[in-house]
Amino acid sequence: MAIDWISTVQEQAEVVARVAEDVARTLELPDLSDAQALRLHLMVEQGASTFDSILDEMDEHDVEDDLFEAAADIADTWTNLSVSTANKLRALEGLAPIKFPPDAPSDD
Repeated sequence: MAIDWISTVQEQAEVVARVAEDVARTLELPDLSDAQALRLHLMVEQGASTFDSILDEMDEHDVEDDLFEAAADIADTWTNLSVSTANKLRALEGLAPIKFPPDAPSDD
């Protein structure tokens, strides 16, 4: 059975958008506990892992570049959600947030 990659990528974009809204709302809760933040982070990590499996399968099926670009945007969103939830956990534990170095200057 052939996989409809366009529909798959569209569905995954909708999923990550809903998760991103829920994560943003949850991270803003003033009384968010360590345990709740941990569960949220684990849920995000599970979603990211599931999407990684989809990316692997796309790679095996030689999917068109434009779909890979859309999938890369989804993967970036999962990464950002993971860092956001990890940073909330770190903040609740009194640790400094995870920071990424700025992008290297381009040669454009």
